[in-house]
Amino acid sequence: MALPFVLLVLVVVFYLTRNRAASEEQCLHHTQFFNEVSALQQALTRKKSRINKTLQAAVLQERFAKLRPSDAIISCTGCYVILTTILDYISGGLTIYWYIFQFFIGIWLIGYGITPKKGIPSWKIGCSWLICTILCLPVNIFWHWFHLQDPQFSLTLSVGHLSATLFVLPLYISIKLVFVTLLVIFYAIYNIGVDQLLASNDSLLSLLGFGLIVFSIIVYNKRKITAYTLYNRYLKGQVTSEKKNHRPPHSNLHPDMAGKTTKDPGSFVEKAMQEVTELISYLDNRPLYKQDIQSIINNFFTFTTFLKQRAKSVDHLLLTPHEITIDELIARLTSELEAKTAPVPKLIVEIKDSTVSNKITCDINHILQALVPIVLRTANPTVAKGEFVKIQLHSTYLKYRQKHRQKDKSYAEMTFPAIAIVISRLHTPLTILPQIKGHYEDITEGRELKWHNNQKDIERIHIEKRIIERAIRAHYGYLRFPFSQKRPMFMVLPCNVATVRDAMIAKILPINVRVAQQEIDQSMEVFMKSYNHLLEISEARKAVIDEILLLTRRCYGFRRHLSGQFLYIRAIGIAQLVAEWIRFYPEPIYVALLYDLIHYADLPLSYIKANYDLNIYSFIESVLAVNDRQGMEPCGLYIGNALKQVINREQLFVLCIKLAERLYDLRHAKSYTHLDELKYMAQETLTIDIELAKKYLNTKIVEALANAAAQALQVCEQQ
Repeated sequence: MALPFVLLVLVVVFYLTRNRAASEEQCLHHTQFFNEVSALQQALTRKKSRINKTLQAAVLQERFAKLRPSDAIISCTGCYVILTTILDYISGGLTIYWYIFQFFIGIWLIGYGITPKKGIPSWKIGCSWLICTILCLPVNIFWHWFHLQDPQFSLTLSVGHLSATLFVLPLYISIKLVFVTLLVIFYAIYNIGVDQLLASNDSLLSLLGFGLIVFSIIVYNKRKITAYTLYNRYLKGQVTSEKKNHRPPHSNLHPDMAGKTTKDPGSFVEKAMQEVTELISYLDNRPLYKQDIQSIINNFFTFTTFLKQRAKSVDHLLLTPHEITIDELIARLTSELEAKTAPVPKLIVEIKDSTVSNKITCDINHILQALVPIVLRTANPTVAKGEFVKIQLHSTYLKYRQKHRQKDKSYAEMTFPAIAIVISRLHTPLTILPQIKGHYEDITEGRELKWHNNQKDIERIHIEKRIIERAIRAHYGYLRFPFSQKRPMFMVLPCNVATVRDAMIAKILPINVRVAQQEIDQSMEVFMKSYNHLLEISEARKAVIDEILLLTRRCYGFRRHLSGQFLYIRAIGIAQLVAEWIRFYPEPIYVALLYDLIHYADLPLSYIKANYDLNIYSFIESVLAVNDRQGMEPCGLYIGNALKQVINREQLFVLCIKLAERLYDLRHAKSYTHLDELKYMAQETLTIDIELAKKYLNTKIVEALANAAAQALQVCEQQ
């Protein structure tokens, strides 16, 4: 019995010993594990600390690098320090070591501004510049006020140093330095005693007030300069992004020709333009408008796009359409917003109609230039994480008139599918959202509205509105500006702007008549003489005139006027008369050519609105609004009205265009076949036109009209 008991005890003891050893080993493993975790955490903390310190150092270096001034400012500051140190030494009062210290800093600044600094990082230059400026200007003021001997000199020196501080340092640093320095000065004056200082010198208070005025002037002008600098950077950024995303002007040409593009980025545009000019524009040494009619019709939009790119004029609205899906367009918009601001407004796109097209053909750059400021103005900039902006898409139609309403009461209409876009804040009430109509016309509403209340940068808002309006107008679209920032922006764009653009002139086909080659050559000779004379005597830009003349050749072909003249010859002849009468304004010349196209070729006004500046479009509307001869009188004053009013310049130009048209037709009276109409024109000129010319124009125009009318009456009597 004893042996089994002993064995049992041994087994129990062995088991307990083994468990204890295992427990101790397990505890040891746990301890090692926790130690390793703790070491790892400490390593991560140290690494995170090093990363934070590196980032902080990088940020600090970047800030110092931005402080780096030009060499001229560094040198001028050194000269200023030396000059004020000499004046201070002459006045006496401080220890010589302070003057020596200031003098050496001034010499160092001058030398630093003169010597080259290729190997020195910008942040070191900025840091050294900041330290030297603080030592020589604000700290120098502290030294003088705590060792005060001449209060007037110290205050004068303080005004000069603080003005220099505001001038040479950025405002976010200089304003803080000036504020602290002024507090120190006020504290020193308080310790000395205001009454004692005023009793010793009465001019101190005036000098202090003068200094505050100078500080205010410097701060105000630096803020304006900063605003203008940021605005110029914004415009340059817009131009740079447009150049990067813009297709080269010969991208629509034959692949063999497109492959000859130069790879030099600096001269890319000029060489491309020269290449296209050689290959297309002056084929067989003939300008575009001298090509055969069929070639002009087939390649019209390629030619006119090239001419608009070459002109680079505000009078043109350039359109280069490309197809893009709605999702891709929103993605492009988001990336543009990320480049513009932070935090980025979050876009929520809602397709409210199942018939909304998932693709749109548009000028992507122009649409993005319009959408970016709209989204930024719609979003609330005070929201830290970026506000939600809702973009709702509806299907609708855009309607255009094929003919001018005043000319033809039964005008035809064209309708195209479109996308209505409503841009609003996320929680905009449904009551103020626009009700989508079945169709819209290509107009802009609310252009004169302020759009936003409490706007400080009015000029920038005006430019943004102009960019938005031009982009939508170039797409033959509808636009309505909101009354306030809380109300939604509403626009309508065609699903395919290229289809709309092509349809505008697709039905304008030149009459297919046989014309002798000799007559064509003679007409081109007359045309070129008038063209060259027009460019010599006017301020009109050649590329703009070329594009309009190409349009006249496309729409007129060899159509004739009642006088027997080719319409394109008649149009440039009238424009030449307008240029002779109005020397320094190119707009009346453009209007004279384009108005003729609407009147005789039935070119839709929508085409003019989408392709030319709004001033030209409004000018043409004013010419078309004249229904009778008396309606030509500026400001609506009829003959015999004795009231004196200021003459509107645009209405005076309208009078010149109408009288130039009449003068040209009367001078070609011999080829008229309708003599009754010719006789009526001559009599109307003698009774009304001449009186208007006497009242508002010069005697040469009066004599020219009188002679032409008399000759026309003679032609009527002879036949």
